[in-house]
Amino acid sequence: MNKVSASEAKTRFYKFVSFKNKFALFLSCIIFVCYYTFVAGVGFFPDVLGYRIGPSAITLGILCGVSLIVLCIITTGIYTFFANKYFDKEQAEILKELEDSGAINDLKEGK
Repeated sequence: MNKVSASEAKTRFYKFVSFKNKFALFLSCIIFVCYYTFVAGVGFFPDVLGYRIGPSAITLGILCGVSLIVLCIITTGIYTFFANKYFDKEQAEILKELEDSGAINDLKEGK
């Protein structure tokens, strides 16, 4: 393995943190938009969400609420999958590079 300079290690670290934050923000925005769309639907269109689905007691609002919960579980699973499969390995490699180049002390000091 070739020795990486401190500036290259820092650049890789900053890109990694930026990508990880953008990915988490993207998934959070999906949940945010869906949740507040549901809440706005309850407020503005309660009759629509009160429609019964077939002869059962299940309404469109219940179906939307359960779908929102399932969406939250799925997005959490997606983030967990990517964190375990890619982010943790990448983070370990970057921290090793930072330690080898001596740049980790600069980052701890905020430089």
